[in-house]
Amino acid sequence: MNMARRNHERKKILQFSHIYLENWRNFLRADADLQRRVFLVGPNASGKSNFLDVFRFLHDIVSIGGGFAEAVRKRGGVSGLRALAARRYSDIIVRINLGDLKNTADWEYELRFTQDNRRRPLIVHERVVKRGVEILRRPDAEDDRDAERLT
Repeated sequence: MNMARRNHERKKILQFSHIYLENWRNFLRADADLQRRVFLVGPNASGKSNFLDVFRFLHDIVSIGGGFAEAVRKRGGVSGLRALAARRYSDIIVRINLGDLKNTADWEYELRFTQDNRRRPLIVHERVVKRGVEILRRPDAEDDRDAERLT
């Protein structure tokens, strides 16, 4: 096997393979497998842009100069993101799977958040799993020592 082919095989191209949303904008719940190519079709004001915005939100979280609080602020705060119909369980949940063509769930990421009594976004739960092994779960001991980390 030549060196170029070996390097190509090591570099996996990850793609979103599944998304689950709860209380995100106009979606009380959305649960969808995603293929390599996805087409969103529907009438005006049916949620196509709100569905796409979750991917921009995830991008804003990891961008330089971004972060969780900034990503929420850009969207009008938690109350601007939370579905109006969300009553009893009002946490916003974003859960995604990432993978390549062979293994569509190499990575799992879940973020559950709400706002505190000062209307600041607050992480309730965050979890990262790589190939079935949990590598991050929050809140953790560091968060217990400094609650500001969850904002």
